[in-house]
Amino acid sequence: MTRLPKKAWHIIGRGWNGWHAKGIDVSSSGGDLQPRPWHAGGMTTGYLEEAVEGALVYDASEADRETFARLIISGPMVDPRLAPDAGAPLDEETREAAARLAPALGGTFGRLAAAAATGRYRGLDSVGIAVYRQLLATVPGIRIGTVRDGALVWDAPAGAVGEAR
Repeated sequence: MTRLPKKAWHIIGRGWNGWHAKGIDVSSSGGDLQPRPWHAGGMTTGYLEEAVEGALVYDASEADRETFARLIISGPMVDPRLAPDAGAPLDEETREAAARLAPALGGTFGRLAAAAATGRYRGLDSVGIAVYRQLLATVPGIRIGTVRDGALVWDAPAGAVGEAR
């Protein structure tokens, strides 16, 4: 079986619909923390196996949904290329492109493009991992951990909110 190169996940998270991971210029949804059988045969690698040392892990499956949606889903995007404590607003060129596209887009995409063009909507800004971790920590019921030597170490005691599945 041919092995693909390691993805080097920097952020692994679980919302309400399963696990997802983000690295530099790569993202994945529908994976799992641990290896599992693949529908076509063989085993998939788990996100932990391909995570960088110190990767941020969060589990929002039992978190307050309203707060999570307001701060995380609608909030800034995490970018592992940025310095951990950095933030990067949507650049002027992208805002100008959004302004040009907004009239041609329909529904939510058109409204999102129009809002992005004004610079008032900050949900398309990017932040470093430490800033994102601080934002996650404000969500009641969320679990936050770190990958250490290939294993997940939760900040809170095991079972405090819910075990990772």
